[in-house]
Amino acid sequence: MNLKAIIPIACMALAIVGCDDNTDTLGGSLIKEGSFVVATDSFAVASNTVAVDSLLSKNTIAYLGKVRDPETGSYITGDAMIQLHSLANLGLPVKDSIVSKQGNEIYADSCELFLPFDKSYGDSTVVTTLNMREMEKPMLEKRAFYTNFDVEAGGYLRTSNAINKDVSYTLTSAAGKTKGILIRMNEQYVAKDGTPYKNFGTYLLQTYDKHPEYFKNTYTFLNKVLPGFYFKYKSGLGAMAHVEGCLLNVFYRSKIKGKDSTTWVSFAGTEEVLQYTKITNTADNAALLGDSKYTYLKTPAGFFTQLTIPVDKLTRGHDGENINQVKLTVPRANNSTQSKNALDAATNVLLLPVDSVDSFFKQDILMDNKTSYLASLVANTYTFDNIANVINVMKKADPSKPNWNKLAIVPVTVTTVTRQNQSGGKETVITKIVHNMSLTSTKLLKGTGVQGSPIKLSVIYTKVQ
Repeated sequence: MNLKAIIPIACMALAIVGCDDNTDTLGGSLIKEGSFVVATDSFAVASNTVAVDSLLSKNTIAYLGKVRDPETGSYITGDAMIQLHSLANLGLPVKDSIVSKQGNEIYADSCELFLPFDKSYGDSTVVTTLNMREMEKPMLEKRAFYTNFDVEAGGYLRTSNAINKDVSYTLTSAAGKTKGILIRMNEQYVAKDGTPYKNFGTYLLQTYDKHPEYFKNTYTFLNKVLPGFYFKYKSGLGAMAHVEGCLLNVFYRSKIKGKDSTTWVSFAGTEEVLQYTKITNTADNAALLGDSKYTYLKTPAGFFTQLTIPVDKLTRGHDGENINQVKLTVPRANNSTQSKNALDAATNVLLLPVDSVDSFFKQDILMDNKTSYLASLVANTYTFDNIANVINVMKKADPSKPNWNKLAIVPVTVTTVTRQNQSGGKETVITKIVHNMSLTSTKLLKGTGVQGSPIKLSVIYTKVQ
């Protein structure tokens, strides 16, 4: 123990100054009525880096390319699957009004797929080449997909007469004023049933003409018409495109007010359909896991930091006392490199029991400030104001289980909304917490578990009068 102090009852008010009046979300942080502070103490926490080869991928973001994290020396490769959806009111004109015809069959003059860059990382001059493949079946959200899922081995890629082409681009590539990857799809296309079409757009138009019911909703469109496309990194080091959404445009000529006019119909990839990124991390795990000074957080996938809570030390000598408030501070270390391609640190992290990580994200749970806690990077430190509840849960846990006293620090992305509360004011409410799927790299000071450790628990004990 580093510090021990007996505090008079008269000072109890000081211990609770600044506490929120709303106790529902504090996990027992306020001193209960009839209790008084008897002691404070400080404890060192040990930490270590844990390699994470996969995360649950539930997002609308696709990463394409390969970059090197200058801080950890690891290489990150992004391969991605994109899907599109069809609206019930697609907006296609009647067949008789379409001028682009050969005999009685309509056709598309051209077809193109556009993947806009929401943002990007790395060298804008690097030429990246991807291999584009057609999907055999869609990746539906009825099952969980992880960032290490092998789409090809899983039988999701079409192998016979399918789209299979290389696409090259730089991070400055654009269509008009919008940066992104423009892929023209005007070569002959052969459908699964062996029917040849002038191009992929023609396949879509003629399929709509024969089976408009396939386009009524996204499910039938994915299963009957277009399961999606898969992009696999092929060459080019130093650039990663962050793609959010996509657009497939089919151009044709139709008669509008008596004149031939070029028009188009679009299919979009939005949050209504799953986009999937396969992340491959190549790192010197032995060196990073064995680092004596630092632990790491790296996304997407890569590394988490694990804490070992000294539960026995917290309880020793405190019989009849309650662990009322526990503040945890985890300091970040500044980057050791000044590379212009350095990745940002994680803005938000979640703290929760190691064995609960997978289920938390599978079940779309929000943090409860009881066994899961959220912190932001402020003054180069992640601070969890009160984790007393999870410590008290650990006190009752089975010490024979390997992770009974282990907590994980996991980078997350937090979605919020601002709404009006009952008092008429505005409040910000968290609506969703998912794994951080952006490129981040965070170095933390390593907890040693002994005096002088940079990671500490500050504990307040109370006793019932």
